[in-house]
Amino acid sequence: AFFVERVRDFFHISLCMSPVGDPLRIRMRMFPSLVNCTTIDWFLPWPDDALLGVAAHFFHDVEALEESIKTKLGQECVTVHQSVLRYAAQFEEQLRRKTYTTPKSYLDLIILYLEMY
Repeated sequence: AFFVERVRDFFHISLCMSPVGDPLRIRMRMFPSLVNCTTIDWFLPWPDDALLGVAAHFFHDVEALEESIKTKLGQECVTVHQSVLRYAAQFEEQLRRKTYTTPKSYLDLIILYLEMY
């Protein structure tokens, strides 16, 4: 009994699944306790300040760019990411198809620019 109580108190599992496609829906139907007995964290979009901070962090080490260019480039990355979010909402409204733009998508945008540079 002591062991079971300790496990209940201290044993935690993080289960991460993508909401894209049918697998999540299928798993939720097969295992209803995933919904009923868990805490589900849906990640909300990042605020502009956080996006700008991430861009500044990645562009900080690029020595060939002036600081003013790094700042403008970071602002442009934020603008592009927020535009994609707006168009994704419009796409869903018009065509009833959900697309997902995640923080990983934003990191991929920055990394792509750094690779091209």
